[in-house]
Amino acid sequence: MKRREISPATLPQIGQPLAGGFYAGRLFFDGAEHALIDSGREFEKDAQWWDRPGPRLNIRGSKSYYDGMANTKAMAEAGSAIAQQVLNMNIRGHRGWHIPAIEELQVMRANLLQLEAWGTHWPIQGAGGPAQAFALREYWSSTQKPTAGSSWCLHMLPWCVPDTNWSSKEKGVRPVKVLPIKANAFVHEPAGDFAPTAPALRGLAESAEVAQVLEQFINEDTGRFYGRTEDLVARLALIAGEARA
Repeated sequence: MKRREISPATLPQIGQPLAGGFYAGRLFFDGAEHALIDSGREFEKDAQWWDRPGPRLNIRGSKSYYDGMANTKAMAEAGSAIAQQVLNMNIRGHRGWHIPAIEELQVMRANLLQLEAWGTHWPIQGAGGPAQAFALREYWSSTQKPTAGSSWCLHMLPWCVPDTNWSSKEKGVRPVKVLPIKANAFVHEPAGDFAPTAPALRGLAESAEVAQVLEQFINEDTGRFYGRTEDLVARLALIAGEARA
């Protein structure tokens, strides 16, 4: 089923409610921008990335650094209990949740930790504290390493970087979802954030207006220039613009 697109004009500020969770920022992958949504602390799970006995599994479809939904579906098809559980979640009346890819976790770490509610860490066990806060532990991503048996994880602290660990380890799982942002909203003429082309001054040398300006900057008897060059150029450019109009 195709996910509904969202207009960039309707996106709230970082941390504000959106689609059953909290807006965490934008993420670009598969040629499109996506709005990333965090479910919040109350829906975290303690889980192993892979909880089935046997040889270390290499899930080929769970290697994306960006597309957590594709990773989570591949995990579920391979038999991951936590992936199946997250895919079936109904959070605040909304479905479509998945285990975040490692770059999705990085967007959350970079953006949400700047907000007081998310940046206040609380113990894994025990009540109290902000509903959005992260616990003092590592969180699993849905991105498996190229080699079997280990996956990417991230501790939600400002100075931390992604790490890997054996998939049999238990860590936090934080459900997220993404909504594609309408692509046509970004199709527009060049923004014009470049230096404008200087107006041509050719043909103005004999203009009376030019002569008057030059008299203000050049002493006719000595031929010496007085004033600031940029002021002279601005006055001449103004005359050129009026002539072209």
